[in-house]
Amino acid sequence: MEPRTYFNDGNKIRILKIFQFILPTYFTSLFNTLYTIVDGIFVATFVGTLSLAAINIVYPIINILTGIALIFAIGGSAISAMYIGGKNLIEANRSFTMSILFSMIFGFVFSLIVIIFLPEVLSFLGATQNTYNECKTYVLWWLIGSPIVIGKELLTYFIRIDGSPTYSFLLSVSGGVLNILLDYIFIAQFKMGIIGASLATLLGLLLSFLLGVIYFSIKSNYLKINLKNISFKVAFRCMVNGISEFIDQISIAITTVVFNLTMLSLAKEIGVSAVAVVMYLQYLFIGIYFGYSMGISPLISYAYGHKDTDYCKKFEVFSYKFLLLASILACILTNILAPVLVLLFTEKNSSIYFLSLNGLRLFSLSFLFSGINIFSAIRLMSYGKGHLSGIITISRSFVLLLLFLFILPKYLGINGVWLAVPLSEFFTLFISITLNKISSTQN
Repeated sequence: MEPRTYFNDGNKIRILKIFQFILPTYFTSLFNTLYTIVDGIFVATFVGTLSLAAINIVYPIINILTGIALIFAIGGSAISAMYIGGKNLIEANRSFTMSILFSMIFGFVFSLIVIIFLPEVLSFLGATQNTYNECKTYVLWWLIGSPIVIGKELLTYFIRIDGSPTYSFLLSVSGGVLNILLDYIFIAQFKMGIIGASLATLLGLLLSFLLGVIYFSIKSNYLKINLKNISFKVAFRCMVNGISEFIDQISIAITTVVFNLTMLSLAKEIGVSAVAVVMYLQYLFIGIYFGYSMGISPLISYAYGHKDTDYCKKFEVFSYKFLLLASILACILTNILAPVLVLLFTEKNSSIYFLSLNGLRLFSLSFLFSGINIFSAIRLMSYGKGHLSGIITISRSFVLLLLFLFILPKYLGINGVWLAVPLSEFFTLFISITLNKISSTQN
């Protein structure tokens, strides 16, 4: 990938050229978000909001599985992209191979441990007598299918940095469309309940996974699996570089438990259902930031590996301008569309409706700051500085968020739960600005 092709004269950025590369990745993220929301809508409409609460209770387990995938998918793919930019395909392939091998091992071990101690795990997560059976049913399918969950995520990212973002997009779309169709068949028509929801998701992921396997079997541009030179050092480097995303998913898992337990104490299962609704909807806007950041990340990594640090800076300036505008629009649109969005999950004038509506509007303040924080973390990861990226992620998703979740509800009640995220994103912004200043692409 030649960074200079994204500029007209070495100075003026070619916006259309950049978006031509970014859009497949952006739409991949957006589509993944949309079919996740559709999952929630089918469950809420045809199974019930109590089942939606059950999914939200066990989602920390899925977050950890996703984190295992992302630590290697994002961290490893960024390392491979830098090697591709530097025309060192041997090391690019080694990073690719180690990422797949070690993510599968970690995923298997984690799933086995959770299955063995599942009753204790569900009790810890906050499963009640009303939600326990559905929690167990839903999460078991995910644990059994963990190789597919992890494999799909890995192949999606590595196909992108292999120079085929459009194929990566089509891979995700194919699985997503199948997921939605099976949601309709299994949940709406066959009345399979929460089993139908989990099966629809896993079969959609399986299709995407198989398309990824086919790609690397017959079509790949640079990357090949090579098990001859297994390197723990390379695997560890990929892990360290992707630690930010793993921390993010672990943090989401922990804070989701705290969210659920706090709302359970304040508003019973209705509160947990409202948290689920707000969390589903926030993915729609976070997906914009994440999709854009991951889309431009390979360009930054290619340029950095090619020693074109001036182009890296130009990509960064363009990104911050874009995200500033997107953040303002996201906050405004959320407040305008909030009543319509919440109605997708629950009936108007119900307790869950009013609780979710108020929550989404307060939560939307976080969109003003989260875009810059997400890009700042991914930017650092693109340069192989995952340890610095981790500082941003652990601040916004864990340390500050837990701090505000423990303090604010004592004084503001349920409103304090919703405001914890905006405040954590706001204060993380100063950390992001500081790390952006002290870190340099020259190092």
